[in-house]
Amino acid sequence: MIGFNTILPLSTTTTIDEFLHCCKTWVQKSPFTTLNIDDAEVFDGQIYNSPSESLEFVNHMNATGYTHCGVRHIKKDDDCEWRTDVIGYKTKDSFNVSVVTSKADFSVTTYSKLPLKPYIIKLLMESTQPMYDAQIPIEQRAKKVTSNNYSQLAALMKDEMENTFPVVYISQLSNGNYIVKPDTLAKLLSGFAHVYYQGDSKVPLILREQTNGLNTYNGTIGIYWPGGARNQYNDHFDGDHLTKLRIFLQKKLSNKTLLKEHKWSFIQELKYNEKINLYRNKDSDNNELIELFNAEIEKLQSTIKNLESENIYLNSQVDLLSSSEFSNSKPLLYKGSERELFENEQFELIKSLLKTKSEAANCSVRTKNIISSILSANGQSDNKENFLNTIKSILLSENGLKGQQKRELTRLGFDIHEDGKHYKLVFKADSQYSFTIPKSHSDHRGKQNNFRQFKDYFLSG
Repeated sequence: MIGFNTILPLSTTTTIDEFLHCCKTWVQKSPFTTLNIDDAEVFDGQIYNSPSESLEFVNHMNATGYTHCGVRHIKKDDDCEWRTDVIGYKTKDSFNVSVVTSKADFSVTTYSKLPLKPYIIKLLMESTQPMYDAQIPIEQRAKKVTSNNYSQLAALMKDEMENTFPVVYISQLSNGNYIVKPDTLAKLLSGFAHVYYQGDSKVPLILREQTNGLNTYNGTIGIYWPGGARNQYNDHFDGDHLTKLRIFLQKKLSNKTLLKEHKWSFIQELKYNEKINLYRNKDSDNNELIELFNAEIEKLQSTIKNLESENIYLNSQVDLLSSSEFSNSKPLLYKGSERELFENEQFELIKSLLKTKSEAANCSVRTKNIISSILSANGQSDNKENFLNTIKSILLSENGLKGQQKRELTRLGFDIHEDGKHYKLVFKADSQYSFTIPKSHSDHRGKQNNFRQFKDYFLSG
């Protein structure tokens, strides 16, 4: 089962020796290796072994004069065998390197997580010449999009470039922030995706006009695949967005079919066939036996193809059953620009309004079912209740608004102004959301009334 899959376009000025040395350094300098790797020159078929780990090199020129080179690294633990194949295929015009991590002989009950990005990717990016994907530099930082440099991103969104990496675009929230830090995500996805981010407020309108509305906005993250497919990440709530995005892209890329030139088995087959041909030419009496071997190999290759097809099918089924945080269409609603009293205020308001609608006497069965499915898909949250409980404890405090209560109101977004015998609470410095309370009350009932008026003023309807 493949857990990681990418292809790096190395500079053609990178030599095979430099590439193989980088592969060797990757394992040799690892603090986790159990292998005793010397500084001997790398050669085809070179193997380093330990009871739980192995590293094997390949460096083979085919009949056309092009070279297959790289390593297979195997690491075993109690329940699983991890294989990472780093295979380069160098021609006169290109030097593409595939990095594929897979697991074999594993238990699905204990190994459900995807592997992390292999360190060899970072090493290749830092140790070889700059890499480009259709003139786009492959780097570990996000690319800022402004009203002056939007054309490249617009072309990528419209699938007008020959890029092989997916493109991730991070739009701004209404407050100018992002749900993930662009450079942090870019570093996490470096080597298998390009990351762009909105740099100013003019970008959404420009991209909408240039791409006919293909761009995401209001904090939503867009994922644009070579070939024109698109996904959107719509989860604006608290959570590990970085991990969710990484896993989603890894799963998608794991379904990508590898070219035979980048398969360890294909290179071994090339070498095997060359040896067989040499043997056949020297000793014709064994041709019948050789043909039997070839027939057996064909059967095994057919089985492999069937298993690969089944794997693609099963992965597609997983995608169908996976989280709804990623979609290939626009979300039902985007968040508005109005600042929230508490986290997900807009979300909870919409759910409340939908629930009220579904309970109305004139609500049709169809509408009730649609509302019910929407509410079920979006889960429950009690942020409004928690917010009101906090406000209630502040306004009903026996000592009135003292230091602790004022600090809590400030944390919630309220500015506190003294106005004679009253306090004026202003939310987010917006004068249309101001509420006045007396500095002192004659009895507890007055405080209760004050809280009730606050609730009606900000949250009624």
